[in-house]
Amino acid sequence: MVLHVGKTISPIFLWTLILMVLACAPDLSERMRIYVETYNTHDVDEIMTFYTDDVRFENVGVWVKTDKQEVRKITEWDATTHIVMKVSNVMVRGDTVTFSLLETNDWLKLAGIGEALYEPSRIVFKDGKIAIIQAKLTEESLNRWMPKWNSILAWATEHRPDRLAEVMPEGAFVFGADYARKWLELLEEWRQATEETE
Repeated sequence: MVLHVGKTISPIFLWTLILMVLACAPDLSERMRIYVETYNTHDVDEIMTFYTDDVRFENVGVWVKTDKQEVRKITEWDATTHIVMKVSNVMVRGDTVTFSLLETNDWLKLAGIGEALYEPSRIVFKDGKIAIIQAKLTEESLNRWMPKWNSILAWATEHRPDRLAEVMPEGAFVFGADYARKWLELLEEWRQATEETE
């Protein structure tokens, strides 16, 4: 079939166009790699460029953030606590990347938890940017987390109630750089106090 402009498009020409578009489409596994690499630099402004304006971030069963400013506060928290993320089992299907996420940071280390594994985790891309993030803490990580968390809360309630009220206003866990710094200071005190009594 011959291509006639304005009338009929040649199948060969059409397939050529499709292949060109696919070739130019971003490789989401590579985009994911760059995102994780950037996140581990703790450059908050640069990290925020990866997200859509209506990004949705969910820690499954714990909280959901649907405001970009709230997502920024999480990013500031992670940067202040010097997060290191490692991903594995990466699979791309359409606009979605699924993976396992292993996280460590200063908060987890001071709390004696060390690291946390989230799986399944997924990121949905929209026009090359991250529109949805979902991560679920594994049962094993949760079981390691809860005894430490309960110990920290019990100690702080008894010995540092004012400090606890600062980092958890109205009993809510709040993200942000300032809250992260205050938490790290409180955890340092908790760790010293509990080590002295052991």
